[in-house]
Amino acid sequence: MPLTLLIVDPDCSAYDALRPNIEAHFVIQMAENGSNAMALLEHAQPDILLIDGNLADQTAYAVCQSYKTNNPNGQILFIASTEKADYVAAYGAGADDFISKPFSNDELQQKLLLFQRSIEETQQLRSSVQAATVTAMQAISNSAELGKVISFFKRASLAPDEASLLKALVHTTAKFNVQVAAQIHQQDTLLTLNSQGRSSPLEEHMLQTLAQDPQRIYEMGKRLVINFPRIILQVKDMPVNQPDLCGRLRDHIAILVEAAETRLDGILNETQIRAQQQLTLNAITLIQSSIQKLENEYRHQASSSMLLFSELQDQFEHKMVYLGLTDSQEGALLDMIAHSLAAATQIYDQGLSLDDEFSHVIATLIYLTQRSPQAVPAVPPEPEEPSDDIMLF
Repeated sequence: MPLTLLIVDPDCSAYDALRPNIEAHFVIQMAENGSNAMALLEHAQPDILLIDGNLADQTAYAVCQSYKTNNPNGQILFIASTEKADYVAAYGAGADDFISKPFSNDELQQKLLLFQRSIEETQQLRSSVQAATVTAMQAISNSAELGKVISFFKRASLAPDEASLLKALVHTTAKFNVQVAAQIHQQDTLLTLNSQGRSSPLEEHMLQTLAQDPQRIYEMGKRLVINFPRIILQVKDMPVNQPDLCGRLRDHIAILVEAAETRLDGILNETQIRAQQQLTLNAITLIQSSIQKLENEYRHQASSSMLLFSELQDQFEHKMVYLGLTDSQEGALLDMIAHSLAAATQIYDQGLSLDDEFSHVIATLIYLTQRSPQAVPAVPPEPEEPSDDIMLF
C-alpha cells in the first residue's frame, strides 16, 4: 500500500517534475502554507512530511511539532537553508533529515525513497513483534490450559468412584471459565452435576436425551456437547467470538471427557474385582469355619472311639477270668485288642495331618487374595486446593 506524503511549500509547482517519478510510491498531498497544513493534519496523519522552513503565515517548526505529537513514527524532511541555527531548530522540532534549496529532484527522490524503506522496515518489524507477542501469549495460554488437563489426569486416576470422577471432570472444565454440566449414565447409575452444583431435573433429562445421539462432538451456537458412551458433557457458553481460544478449549475438553470415559472403565473393573475378591474371602471364611467344625467333630469322635476301645479292653480283661482260657489264649486276645487300638490311634493321627494340610491351603488363599494389587481398597481423592494446575513452561 503506498505511503502518504504531505508537501508543505508555497511554491508547489517546484515539484511538478518530481511528481511522476514518485507517484507510484506515494499518495501526494499538497499545502501552500502552515494553516492549510494544520487543517490537513487534523484529519489525516501522513507517513512523511516534506516542509519548507520559510512559511509566511506561521513557522514550519510549529507544524513539525504538531505533526510529531500526533504521529511520533512519522518522518520529516525539512527544507532549510545552510544556516546551522536552522538545522538545530529543525532538529528540536522533530526533523529527521534536511535538504537545501535549490535541490536536485534526484536527491530529493532518493531521500524520500530512503524514508519509504525505513518506514516499511519499521512496519514489518512492528508486525513481527506483534505476531511474536501474540504467538508467545498463545503459547503461555496453551501451556496453562494443558496444565489443567494434566492435573485432571492425576485427579481422575485417584477417583475411587463415579461421583468423584464426575466432580473432578466438572471442576476442571469449569476452570476454563465456562459453565458446564456433565452426566454419567451406565446400567443402574445416573449421576448429573454442573458447575453451580447439583443439576435440575430438567437439565438431567436434557442430557439423557442428548446422550442418545450417536454423534460424538457437536455444537449449537455457544453450546458444545461432548458425547461418549457413558459420559456426556455440555458447555453452555463457549467463547465463539474468539475462534482460536474456542478451538483450543474444544480440543482440551474432548480430551478430558475421553480420559474420564477411560477412567470410568477402570473404576467399573476395580469395583467388579473387589466384589469378586470379597466373595472369595467370604467363601474362604466359610470353608475355614466348616473345616474347623469338622475338625472339632472329628476330634470328638476320635476321643469317643479311643475311650470305647479302652473300656472294651478293661471289660474284656475282667471277663476273661470267667472264660476258662489259658494264659496263651488270654495273651493272644489282649494282643489283638491292643493292635486294634494302635491302628485306630494311627488313623486318628493321619486325620490330624490332613487337617493341617487344609489349614495350610486356606492360609495360602487368604495371603494371595490380600496381596493382590486389585484387592487394595479404594482411597478417597486428594482434597481440592485453590490452584492445583500444572504449569508448563
